Amino acid sequence: MSDMREVREMQAHRQVSTFVALATLLIASGILCACSSAADDAQPAGFGPPSPSVSGPYAAPMPDGRMEAGTYAFEPLAPYDFNASHLITMDVPGGYSGDDPVIFKGPSQGVSVWGGRNVYADPCAWMGSQLNPPVGSSVRGLAAALVAQKGRQASTPTHVTLDGYSGMYVELTTPANLSDCDRGQYRSWLGRYTEPGQQDMLWIINVDGTPLIIDAALGPKLTQVDRAERIQIVESTQIESY
Repeated sequence: MSDMREVREMQAHRQVSTFVALATLLIASGILCACSSAADDAQPAGFGPPSPSVSGPYAAPMPDGRMEAGTYAFEPLAPYDFNASHLITMDVPGGYSGDDPVIFKGPSQGVSVWGGRNVYADPCAWMGSQLNPPVGSSVRGLAAALVAQKGRQASTPTHVTLDGYSGMYVELTTPANLSDCDRGQYRSWLGRYTEPGQQDMLWIINVDGTPLIIDAALGPKLTQVDRAERIQIVESTQIESY
């Protein structure tokens, strides 16, 4: 079974659980009606601890298609058994579409959330190159393994905090020419392949002992507005247990 087929099957099985988890949270919180939420002002480019969240108490399930501006709830892609008892919410501005658990504007433009415990040693010659033994549950180890990937362009990992959870922040860049890569794809971890010239801002955080990867993607023609908008979405993240 291919990586992408496995990922799609996980997506299909998770649709019902997301609705159930959301209903459980709403009932437990005593929420009977939808409430509005304010929007953050655009944050300057950069990274670091998140700004105070402005999310309202109501989050809609991730739609399949065009998204109105609002707060949305979903679960991460979890090929490495991310703790499924957590629900992710984010404030999303207008102009995005959803394909659970991906928020996107177009190729190389969006935010996705993943569970991850291992990476490919070589993102270009990725077939059969997953690390053995795998990285495991160490956030620091996962960030270091991504930076150490063969031919990888990456920033130095730095400490970050997101919704009270600590972790590491790192930026990755995909080469412009992928013609020599396996199947013409450049893969960082199971199911995750990127477009030529794409930049990825990764928040790798420790959620109850399990790594969670929030990937904010920027196309090769990114602007500072694009960058600030992705950071604003990520910094609105709330992680709820149920």
